[in-house]
Amino acid sequence: MSAETTFNLISVGLSALGLINAADGFRRTFKHVAAPGDPFFRRVLATEVAMVARWRSGLTRAVRRAFRRPAPTITATLGTALSVEAAMSARGLVQFGPLPDVTQEPAAFTAEVERRLNRVYRLAQDVQHDLRQEEQIRDMGDQRVATDLGAQISALDEEAKRDALEGLREQVLGWFLVAVGLIAQVAALLAS
Repeated sequence: MSAETTFNLISVGLSALGLINAADGFRRTFKHVAAPGDPFFRRVLATEVAMVARWRSGLTRAVRRAFRRPAPTITATLGTALSVEAAMSARGLVQFGPLPDVTQEPAAFTAEVERRLNRVYRLAQDVQHDLRQEEQIRDMGDQRVATDLGAQISALDEEAKRDALEGLREQVLGWFLVAVGLIAQVAALLAS
């Protein structure tokens, strides 16, 4: 086997290995960065189709301008959005029996009004206290959930970065092998 054939075989082998490695790196990077279930080849094909459509559109505009033809009229329909909001509130009701007659028993009337006002005041204080305690408990729970979510997001972010970098390393290795294959091809040309 001649040196030229050897270099050609090495070149083809390294280029094929490099292209396979780079394609697998692209696939792995896409898999770790894209949404779950997002197909790689369908996305690549859709990107290529969109690029061809943009080129076709640009070429069509250029030809239309060159021949001084007007742009076609585009008709589109408008959609509607509906938003519904709801607000809810709760109320409490404290009821008392009839008051003593103020003209006949003024001391009993005053004592009963004072007793009722004290009771309402204590109820309001109890409700305020309960609300403060619930708010503190809710705040602690919210902080705990926020801390847990932050830790999970950080862990997932780091994992995604590691996986994406691994795919990028594989791509770089693949393109390096393609470059070495091209150098072997040049060496084969020089050897002939």
